[in-house]
Order: sequence, then C-alpha cells, then structure tokens
Amino acid sequence: MGSSSFVSATSRRLAGYGAIASIAIALVLPLSFAAPARASSVAFQTVPFGRAVTMSARVVKGTVMGRSAVKIDGGTFHAVEIAIDAVLKGPPAKAGEHVQVFNPAEWFQHTHAAAIKGGVVSYADPHYATPVPDAQLKPGAAVLVFLRGEAPPSGFPSNAAFLSCGGAFERPARAGDVARMKTAAFGDPITLKVGEVAVLPDGLEVEVKGHGHKHPVVGGPQRAMSELEVRSGRRAEPLTLGHTVYPGTPAKESWDRIDWQQYELALVGMNYDSDTTLRVLRKNP
Repeated sequence: MGSSSFVSATSRRLAGYGAIASIAIALVLPLSFAAPARASSVAFQTVPFGRAVTMSARVVKGTVMGRSAVKIDGGTFHAVEIAIDAVLKGPPAKAGEHVQVFNPAEWFQHTHAAAIKGGVVSYADPHYATPVPDAQLKPGAAVLVFLRGEAPPSGFPSNAAFLSCGGAFERPARAGDVARMKTAAFGDPITLKVGEVAVLPDGLEVEVKGHGHKHPVVGGPQRAMSELEVRSGRRAEPLTLGHTVYPGTPAKESWDRIDWQQYELALVGMNYDSDTTLRVLRKNP
C-alpha cells in the first residue's frame, strides 16, 4: 500500500473488460483535429487498497454471475455481472440485487476517440494495484468490487455501475480491511482507533498500531505514546508520537510532532488503549 506512481505511455485501445482503468482528463491541448497526428499521452497510476476504498462510493462483496457486452452509441462495452452478497461501504443492497460492472475507460475512449486519435488529450489512467486476474473473473468467483457513485450515461443498463479504477476487483479475504480505511485530509484532525488507517489524498497511509507508556520516576513527567506505521509507495516505517505531562501547579503538557519525508505528523489527542487523533501536513504539495 502507498501513494500513486506514474509512468508515461502512449494511449492504446485494448479489447476486453478491465484492459484500461477509469479515466480523469488531466489536460486538453488547444490544437485542431486537423493538425498533424501525434500520440495522446497517458499517465498510468497505481491505486493501492486503502486509496481504492476511500475513493469508492460503494464497496461490495459479491459473486460473479457472468460476462456480457452491450452496444451503446455505436460502441461495444464489456461488463461483469455481480450478484451482491454484502455491502461493505455505501448504500445497502436491495434484495437479490445484481450490478452490471463496466470499465469507465472504454466509455472515455469512445467519447474522446477523436481527441485521442488527434493527439490533443492527455489524461490519467488509474489501475488497482493488486487486482484479481481477469482470467479468474468466472461465474462463481467471489470478489470485492470498488464502485463509483455516479450513474452511467443514458443507454447503459438500469443496473449498470462503473468501477472506481481499472481492474478494481479484490479477493474477498480483504473484506475485513475495508472498514479500517478512513478518509483523511491534510491539515484536518482525524481520530483513529487502534488498527484503523488514515488514507490521505496522495495515497499516504498512517496506521495506529497501538499505545504505550513510560513509567515516570518519582516526581517525574508522565509520557503516553501512540505507535504508528507510516506508508508511502514501497516505503513503510514505524513512528512513535508521545504526549508528555510535566508535574507542577498547573501541570504542563506537550504533544509530539515529527517530520517524515515531505510530511509533518502531529499528535493532537489520545485516549490510551482506545484512539489517537492526528493532524498531517504536506510541506511540499
């Protein structure tokens, strides 16, 4: 788990479901389609588990029922049909609910075909970091599915939904981890129970692993500590932030803060053996 990574590539149209992920336009250049041909650029992004959870409006656990293709607006779009067994995040399921899950990249490539062919569009293309292999998405397979919240455009089936990013199918063993992922914003305090993970907008993850304390010498300060693990990209590192209370009338106290890579992490609250409140700042946005 960690932050997104980028690799420049040339756009290409691949057949089949899950070949290219959900798309967000990064830049449209003011060039005429009649200009000399040039390749549109694609920034491929890797989306780790925590980021996939927090960016998704709905996360469901279900069973693959089959695959299909539908024709809309002159294009062919591929779907995986999922029978929902449980909803881990988002609106609850209706009795017997099935969803037709589509790859939004296919629709993007269809609606922006002229711009892509003319080399006048650059866009981001996020892919799930640890997807269930496409060949394993067979009838009877149990999966977690990360879904967007908005309804697909007119012409799609009434039960259609878009994946949050390409290949956003995960193994059901990770169902228990979904609730641990908490959306956090830079500069805002976030309270985490032991085992919960703050997921920042750039993919930084901060997990509360536990609490500890130091026994003071007679008349000395009391110190309680929050034990963390910070993850970014392939790097993971344990950190400890403490709250120290100095004896006196009135007593004085201090809260630790620490620099880690381009971030500052500050402890702003703690209930021992229960929860930790943190504030994370990005110093070089």
